[in-house]
Amino acid sequence: MNIAAKIKNHLKDTGRTQTYLCRQTGLTSTAMSLVLGGKRRLQLDEYCKICAALEVEPDFFLIRQ
Repeated sequence: MNIAAKIKNHLKDTGRTQTYLCRQTGLTSTAMSLVLGGKRRLQLDEYCKICAALEVEPDFFLIRQ
């Protein structure tokens, strides 16, 4: 499973929305949709912002199966 899919699953599991993530990270809804849909590469700084917004360590989605 790729990182974008893991992030999407985490959002679902924690009851958070993509809109919440956009507000917390400053990414546009279009950019977030493309990233989470696997149609745009996730930049390192964006990944770090997402992890911070979701209150997880940066390795969380890297080691999670």
